[in-house]
Amino acid sequence: MKPSKPAMFAAAAMILLILTGACSSKPFLIVHYQLPPPTNTLAGKEVSLAITDIRETQAFLSESAKKSFREFNATYSLVVLKNDGSGNLLGVYAVDALIAEIFKQRLNNLGLQVQVSPSANKSEYELEIKLKEFKLDLAGHKWIFNMNYQANLLKNSRLVATESVNGSAERLKVMGKSDAEKLIDELLTDMVNKLDLAKLFQQAQR
Repeated sequence: MKPSKPAMFAAAAMILLILTGACSSKPFLIVHYQLPPPTNTLAGKEVSLAITDIRETQAFLSESAKKSFREFNATYSLVVLKNDGSGNLLGVYAVDALIAEIFKQRLNNLGLQVQVSPSANKSEYELEIKLKEFKLDLAGHKWIFNMNYQANLLKNSRLVATESVNGSAERLKVMGKSDAEKLIDELLTDMVNKLDLAKLFQQAQR
């Protein structure tokens, strides 16, 4: 059986990304997000998704980290990994669009239908992600990544549930920038999957 054109395109895109990542410098960071096992916990519900960037400093890289990412142009190439081992290269995004796409994938994985704001017709429910921190630092020979956000669930424009998620992780700089990308992959996946969306929607029913 011949592979489908979309499958061939995805494979070609993945090979191109790998070859690009092998270069000594690139203008973007490669981010891998690992989806949790799919469920139908929230199947049938619709939700609007909005990302608000309220970071005190918009720069993703600290001054010390910039020295290792001289070509970085504040964009991220996103690969979404599934539990069956397959992966989809979705595109290159600025940070707000990156966070929006990752959370959209997480919501879809729970059976939710998602509208990414702005939208003329908002759903009954709206999930607002307030990004408070998203920072990569290099201290000596150690990469440090910090992420902090607040998730607000609104029902008919009224706040009904909220949860804050924050975390920090470290990794030794052994293989250069690839160590930083692995660190980001691990913490970002953990931070997004840690949000208890089922609990937020349960609270909204009270």
